[in-house]
Amino acid sequence: MDEWDAVLSGNLRSAFMCSNAVYAAMKSVGGGKIINIGSMTSIFGGAKLATYGASKGGIVQMARSIACAWAPDNIQVNSILPGWIDTEMTQQARRDIPGLNERVASRTPAGRWGETKDLIGAAIFLASSASDFVTGVALPVDGGFSIGM
Repeated sequence: MDEWDAVLSGNLRSAFMCSNAVYAAMKSVGGGKIINIGSMTSIFGGAKLATYGASKGGIVQMARSIACAWAPDNIQVNSILPGWIDTEMTQQARRDIPGLNERVASRTPAGRWGETKDLIGAAIFLASSASDFVTGVALPVDGGFSIGM
C-alpha cells in the first residue's frame, strides 16, 4: 500500500494539484493550456505495472474530465503519452530484461527507440494556438508502437 500511495501521489495527485493550481490564473486571462504526461501504460496493461499503469491511466481520465469542465473557460487540457523513450529508466530496463531492446524496436513501426527530443513537437503543438480546438486528447508519441503488431 505504501508503494501504491507513493506512485499515485507522485504521478496522479501531483498532476491534479498542478492543474488546479493554475486554473484560476488561466481563467482570469481568458484561457490556457495544460499538458499532462501519461505513458503508453495509460492505454496498455502490464503484469508488473498495476500501480504505475493505474497512475498513468488516471492521468488520461483526469485530463479528459478537466478538459470537459474547463473548456467553457477556454482552457485546453491534453496528455502526451510517451512510448519507449531512451532514458535512464529504460536503459536500466534493457539491462534487466533480456531481449527488450530488440522486441521494442521490432514492434515499433519507426524501428527505433524514441529520444526525449521526439516529444518536443507534440508539446509545442499542444501548447500553441494551433491546438485551440483540441482538448481531452491523449496523444501517443511512440513511433507507432501503440498501433504496431
